[in-house]
Amino acid sequence: MRILAFACAFAPGIGSESGSGWVWARLLASLGETWIITSANPPRAETIEAKLRDLVEGQRIHVVYADIPLWAQRIVGKTEFMERMSYFLWQIAALRAARRLQKQRPFDLVWHLTWANVWIGSLACFVGPRLVFGPVGGGVGPPWRLLPSLGWRGAAFEIARAIGRGLARHLNVLARVTWSRARLILVQNPETRDWLPNRHLSKTVVFPNAVLEESIEPRTAASSGHATALFVGRLLPWKGVSLALEAIALLPEWTLLICGAGPDEERLRHVARRLGIEARAEFLGWQQRDDVLRLMREDADVFLFPSLHDEGSWVVAEALAQGLPVVCLDRGGPAVLAGGGVRTSTPAITVRRLAEAVRAASSRPVATPRTDLDSSRRRLAALLREAGLLPDATPDRDDPKSP
Repeated sequence: MRILAFACAFAPGIGSESGSGWVWARLLASLGETWIITSANPPRAETIEAKLRDLVEGQRIHVVYADIPLWAQRIVGKTEFMERMSYFLWQIAALRAARRLQKQRPFDLVWHLTWANVWIGSLACFVGPRLVFGPVGGGVGPPWRLLPSLGWRGAAFEIARAIGRGLARHLNVLARVTWSRARLILVQNPETRDWLPNRHLSKTVVFPNAVLEESIEPRTAASSGHATALFVGRLLPWKGVSLALEAIALLPEWTLLICGAGPDEERLRHVARRLGIEARAEFLGWQQRDDVLRLMREDADVFLFPSLHDEGSWVVAEALAQGLPVVCLDRGGPAVLAGGGVRTSTPAITVRRLAEAVRAASSRPVATPRTDLDSSRRRLAALLREAGLLPDATPDRDDPKSP
């Protein structure tokens, strides 16, 4: 097997999206020789090559860097629209690189891995070989009755996002071509599967992108002496931190630790002051991953993550892998990983249900999802065989050194 993958975000230990590209490259390399086309900005080739040498399957992963124009590099991160524009320009550069590689020696599969959005589509569909699209997200909408909890900026963003998703479903030609040409579409949650037109559902499978490549040390009993909930993520309105604060206000014996930074922090601090829980809501700022895992392992009793529309969630997978109970809403990737979530209603009712779930979670057994590398590898190989994309003779390489 020769596999070509688009992974704009690809690097070990640099955020969940780049980490996803890295781990999924390892999954693909267990199936055959894998070429990863990734962004050359920021430059990180030396780090990637050094880390590949440490992997047993590293010799089967070949990295190709695609550049976007210099003027586009200057606008990366300025606004979300500019970020999307630079990503589309990167896809053009990746397509050119992919076609050059395809001419040299044809590939068996082309795969779009990271930054995969169901309503944006992928230029990988024009490379030529059979296409696997995903895992993709983009189909989870917010619970509209919870919009007042987001503030006016957050509510305006959700309305604009919903309009964009609706228009893209019917007017985005690239997305529609991608869905039609894909032989297999992996989606991160049922909402994204159900958002697709019915004619594509037969080739669509829910497969979260959260795959943990290393074993995580199990948690010990929280030693802080009082009940502690933990939130980890960017401080954006739709992450639902305001709901978490209101739930903690109903639980006078609980403290909330908030790890993360973002533009919604000032509003969230104001919410904590208004609720009178400043002393029980600790804003810890951005934390290193090892520090987050330590908090999960040693200090937290519950992982409280009431995000309104997370497509997947690596941090939820990491919490569950340590045996930390997760309380989330019944939407998107967190609910898939946690096996369910709190049913949404009006803000007041949803907050009350979250508080009840937090109080009950510490006594509830934790079902650990099979997100480890070996389990994901076996499941992925089985899906590809069922779709006719992997020959039966191709080994399911639990041992990456197998021929």
